[in-house]
Amino acid sequence: MPKRTGVPPAALPPDLIDEALLELAETVLSDFFFNPENEQAYKRALSKNRPTGDRGLLLTEETFALPDADCVVRLEALRTMTRFRIGVAQPTFSATVEGVWSIEDELLNETRVTRTGDPSAIEDAVQAMIDIIDERAADEDEFADLMGEEEDDEDVPLIGDDPTEPEDATALDRSRVKAIAKRMARDSNGDLPAEDRGWLEQMPQMLPVVTEQLIAAASAAKRDESLVLAYQVLLAAQLEFVRYRQDRGWDWANEMLEAFQRRLVAIGEADTIPRQDWFMMCSALEQARVPVADDVQAQLADAGFKPEDLGDTPPEAMMEMMRQFMDELARMVSSPFEVVDSLKGSGAMLPAALRSFLAIELALSPHAVLRETVPLLLLDDDSAVRVAAAGALEQTAHPETMSPDALRRAITIRNWIPAGDRPALDAAIRKARIAGVEIGAWPAPARDLELYASSVDGSGAQSILGVSRTGKKGLFAGLLLRHGTGVVDGWLDQDMARGKVGKLLREAQMAAPLVRVGKAFVDSMVEHAIAASVEQGTVPPAPLMELAELLGGAEWKDRRIDIAAEAGRQFAALDPAERTPEGIEMAYARGLEWMVDDDVLGSWFEDGPQVQKALAKLPRTDRTRMMAAVMSDILPDKRAEWTERFLMVALWSQAATDKAQQAKAADLVQVAYALAGDAPLESIPAMELIADQTVRGVLLGGW
Repeated sequence: MPKRTGVPPAALPPDLIDEALLELAETVLSDFFFNPENEQAYKRALSKNRPTGDRGLLLTEETFALPDADCVVRLEALRTMTRFRIGVAQPTFSATVEGVWSIEDELLNETRVTRTGDPSAIEDAVQAMIDIIDERAADEDEFADLMGEEEDDEDVPLIGDDPTEPEDATALDRSRVKAIAKRMARDSNGDLPAEDRGWLEQMPQMLPVVTEQLIAAASAAKRDESLVLAYQVLLAAQLEFVRYRQDRGWDWANEMLEAFQRRLVAIGEADTIPRQDWFMMCSALEQARVPVADDVQAQLADAGFKPEDLGDTPPEAMMEMMRQFMDELARMVSSPFEVVDSLKGSGAMLPAALRSFLAIELALSPHAVLRETVPLLLLDDDSAVRVAAAGALEQTAHPETMSPDALRRAITIRNWIPAGDRPALDAAIRKARIAGVEIGAWPAPARDLELYASSVDGSGAQSILGVSRTGKKGLFAGLLLRHGTGVVDGWLDQDMARGKVGKLLREAQMAAPLVRVGKAFVDSMVEHAIAASVEQGTVPPAPLMELAELLGGAEWKDRRIDIAAEAGRQFAALDPAERTPEGIEMAYARGLEWMVDDDVLGSWFEDGPQVQKALAKLPRTDRTRMMAAVMSDILPDKRAEWTERFLMVALWSQAATDKAQQAKAADLVQVAYALAGDAPLESIPAMELIADQTVRGVLLGGW
């Protein structure tokens, strides 16, 4: 059974007896929700019979036979979602603990403790009951292991009995989404709280619910702007959460996203919500980086731009209208980055052919700021648009129409795009140089730049942050890398109040392990990610160019780290004693001690339909066979990815200014080196940990 990791701070420091009662309450809740069926039963019960006032809905009651007297513990659900009351009663005392339970973190928050009776009796009884629950959990685990060896497989539920896609949302789930949106609407910042975000991430089936609630809010007779905005935020988040599953290969996620896009087309055609709200729903697809097929983009464009909007306007007049729009856009922006950002939200509604045409129109514009935008269109997701942008640059490759900065950016981006797109851009660059276009100088990086990097999570994601806060206004910028995929996102704010910069940095440090690093480390990670994009025929996002200018990325190229060679170099740099068989075994054992408690490494496991398929015919109680199947059928094909993962975290640990983190680098190097070689996976304890976490993930939820 999961163990309680700590007590969150309350309004006033609780005394030791309150601490003990809080620990018992969290132990009871952990024990109850450790069984996934109890969570579903709780949701069904609360949706059918929600209590009123202070009345509680009894979920479970247990009598503990203690030396002094029996003690009764009741677990009750209260009216507010995830709020519970734990009652404890014995002849010499009684107590209640109320609070909001976080299933993900296994912590009780917003607590209130009341008690009467002998404090020493409470303390003795509470500790005895915690011991009983913990011992029972250990016995159950041992029994499950035994049954996995002795039971007939036909009598035990199989892994494949789990649903391979999320169940439909319940009435309780829909109610919680409404409550989240209402709280966000009342919040002046409109932020999605971390606990709600964690819940939504585990509930991809809420995408259709959020969609319909947004439509209802947008079309309500008495419109609440804050509520509509809250649902827009929820929609973007939910689309991203489902896209994560699409990336992992789940068919149901692909079908869910396709269904959303069909719904979006239907809404646009029916014109049932204000056009601006519909445009925002389309932009959420771009924000969540959901791939949209070109034919769907055409359908969205047809749905969004209706014939009656243009009337009998002849083509010449339409072109004039478009150029007037571009004139207005040029007056509204101060940089080409702002132009790209303003066009980004319409990406889902602009087919590749239209974006290609737009690249040419921007290149021929009399406004310099619009012409400067064309090199940034080389980072369009569609190869045809990238080639069209290169052709537009070749048409305008003259000192009068191409600035030194535009040429500098085009030369830089040349190393960020797939090899097949480079010939057209090379021709434009060559023509510009022959015509006498100078190459612009790189701007100086932000003053007093601080660079931070997170560890690498289970999806391969790593965040890079750049901060400058010496003046009244500061910089807060970030890159999201996904090793094996590339640079997947970028954001920045150059005009942020210094206090807010510090606040966001502290929040980032609380959300994930984040250490200060040097520029050389950032350069190597970004270049490795760019190279991954190039190899897969994709491109990094447009903000990468602006971030390169702010963070000193003049040399960023598609430069991949040779994983095997670097693992060998790092191993060779270890102390000779650490490279002996005894030293390797000691490093494995030492590393395993801290790895099992590392929050980020706890997210390292394999998932997706291939894992479900490999384990489908195995009994749920037979962890030994499940572990063996993961080690033999799943991890061998993923060996290169895990080699990269361990090496990247080793390099991150080395680059950290924190001494404790630096000390872990050698243990990670040992694992990366073994994986880069031909050592059997079974001889590497860290891989058994990955297998164990994979099995645990499958048992807790198939998708």
